[in-house]
Amino acid sequence: MGGLSVAFAGRDIRIKSRKSRAVLGYLALTDRHQETRERLVGLLWSESDEYKARASLRQVLHELRETFLEAGYEGLQIEKMLVELERDRLQVDLWDALREAEAQHAHPALMSAPGLMETLLEGLDDIDPSFRVWLLAKRQTFHDRILRALEGGLRSVELAAANRRELAQAILSLDPTHEEACRYAMQTRAEEGDLSGALRAYRTLWNILDEEYGMEPSAKTQQLIADIKNGQFEGEVVSIAGELGLRDSAPAPPSDETLRQSPALSRTAAKIAILVDPFSMNGVSADRVHLVTGFRHHLIACLTKFREWYVGDGTAQQPPESGERAAASRYSVAATAYQAGDTISMVLTLRETNTGVYIWSDTFELKLENWFQVQQRIVQRTALSVNVYLSTERLTRVATAPDVSLDIYDRWLRAQASFGSFSAENWRESIALLTEAINVAPNFSPSYSALVQLNNTEHLVFPGLFRNLTKARSTLELARTAVQLDPVDSRAQLCLGWSQAMLMQYSDASAHIDLACELNGNDPWTLLSAASCQGFCGNFERGTELVAEALKVSWTPPPLHWPYRAVLQFMRGNYQEAIEGIDRASNVAKTLPGWKAAALFHLGRTEEARLEARKFLDGIRAMWFGKPPSDREIALWLLHAHPIARREDWERLRDGIGGAGVPVVDLRHHAW
Repeated sequence: MGGLSVAFAGRDIRIKSRKSRAVLGYLALTDRHQETRERLVGLLWSESDEYKARASLRQVLHELRETFLEAGYEGLQIEKMLVELERDRLQVDLWDALREAEAQHAHPALMSAPGLMETLLEGLDDIDPSFRVWLLAKRQTFHDRILRALEGGLRSVELAAANRRELAQAILSLDPTHEEACRYAMQTRAEEGDLSGALRAYRTLWNILDEEYGMEPSAKTQQLIADIKNGQFEGEVVSIAGELGLRDSAPAPPSDETLRQSPALSRTAAKIAILVDPFSMNGVSADRVHLVTGFRHHLIACLTKFREWYVGDGTAQQPPESGERAAASRYSVAATAYQAGDTISMVLTLRETNTGVYIWSDTFELKLENWFQVQQRIVQRTALSVNVYLSTERLTRVATAPDVSLDIYDRWLRAQASFGSFSAENWRESIALLTEAINVAPNFSPSYSALVQLNNTEHLVFPGLFRNLTKARSTLELARTAVQLDPVDSRAQLCLGWSQAMLMQYSDASAHIDLACELNGNDPWTLLSAASCQGFCGNFERGTELVAEALKVSWTPPPLHWPYRAVLQFMRGNYQEAIEGIDRASNVAKTLPGWKAAALFHLGRTEEARLEARKFLDGIRAMWFGKPPSDREIALWLLHAHPIARREDWERLRDGIGGAGVPVVDLRHHAW
């Protein structure tokens, strides 16, 4: 943490060049402490000629090897393709801090330096644009991982008070707006007779909320400081085990007796589920519908940022009758929008599904001017109602108005709504809207990411359009711009990873895909898209892990779960599992009959394969974009629609559809 420093056997090791320190810092912070040479070149010499970049990397690795050997350290392994630090001979303070937090202890460094994560690998931010993107994202993901672990310890009633107080101090060091930790610090100090310490903690919180967010502490925190000033805790040593979990939505703070008797609303209980129903619209004009649909989509995106609950579509099938999801309490968010003149009003409710009891309702005018404030209010009120604490910093990070004009944001919303229809006319309209938005507001990252998504999927949405290198290169530049503008946006990282895969930069793609998952690991769509890309890159185990993780955080399997899973199973050679997944996918993707035909052939079911291949060819021909295609043209389109890294995997798809009767003679891997 802080700037990079290296020591071995009690002696400091001086690493001369900044690029050498960057390589070492990168290897130390990756999960496996290893990386390919290709990835290191792309990370640290992204703007250099490839030949010169590889030569520079060789020089850096030579310097590191010589420096370490001179110091007596032999744990740096440099191979033809990989560079690795031996895990058993490596100790990294940041990983130590994370492990201690997960063990419900606060690392001393976290308590001694506020905002420590912001100094991670300090002084190396400007070494290369790609390294900066990675570093800023890593700072955020480590911050979030450590904070989540510390919060778990703070809420553990079995821990000693002194231990929990250290956890609270570490939390406030990472997030000074964290009222839950601040209340614990205030009350324990008051119970120990340190009234000035309790007041000082409250004053610090007040100043930060006022100066940085224009807000006041919550009613619960203000009530606690009033009780402290009134001497309620003088001469008492009251357990506040239950205080952390009580509902902020209560009209008055609970009594100490209630706190003592409460089981603390244990956090180990099943996670709740928040199901967002489709929003009803009455009289909303066609040119304003995108505001309502966009609001719902953005609300779901905000809710999925938090691991404390499941988020699901209110129309989705219910989970099995057994297991954690079946035991979860369910809440439904519903809304009705209606238009009178130029004004769109929305009534939104939160209802406990099992009892039918309405927890709260809210009415507001839906307009871009108050869009993000309303989103914050809804998320916060929902959290309070279901007994989940969200700090001000955390809440504003996921629902903050972008620094862009309302007109630009409206164009972005319209573009999102247009390309969701998958019509050629609306697709062109979306591209025009996004291109214009970028020209007017070149610093708005979501416009670039949306345009990248369009470019990377256009050939799949409109069979007959083919990938081409020129467009792929320009799309990659758009994706790089998106992450440089907002390195901690998971969507930007995901788009960059896919864009790199489309240009056969598979090692770089895998790294950015993993960053997207670290930044937004509670969003099933992010995880499934990442799993698909990792599978195409040849990282089957990682892809399988992500599919399983997506299912774990989902209320019910998302619509894309089965097609992504099916293709991944085919890539792994599990053809029967691939067929079962395709059969459950409900034709959600146009390419699936082709994959099924190939899988059937590899299982020796040739006649079934031929029938499925004919179904695939007829289906694609019916929606072909352009003059009627030959069977071979359709085969060429399918075989190069996906960025399949390994030749042997691509050839299994080619040989599978070929065996099913589709002409594939002379079609070659990466020949598009």
